[in-house]
Amino acid sequence: MGKQYNKLIKRRRRTAYLARQKAAILTEKSTAVKKSSKATAAKPATRKAATKAASKPAPKVAKKEVAEKAKPDDVLGPEVVGADIPAEKPEKTPES
Repeated sequence: MGKQYNKLIKRRRRTAYLARQKAAILTEKSTAVKKSSKATAAKPATRKAATKAASKPAPKVAKKEVAEKAKPDDVLGPEVVGADIPAEKPEKTPES
């Protein structure tokens, strides 16, 4: 009893299941047809006038808000103009 036999069993179970489902659908339809056939016979057949679908307005495309561009001050920090860093200056020595 190997894989092949298991496949055979699965196939038989599947076909039996499908047959049961098909039979259930047929019996459901036959009872529904009997009930609805009496109801449809009593109603006179009338046609509805075709209605034209209302035209839809074109959708408006909304612009996406974009963030402001970063300024150099925001990224690097403010420039210090008044306070210069004193650079090394050579002192003058009197040579005489």
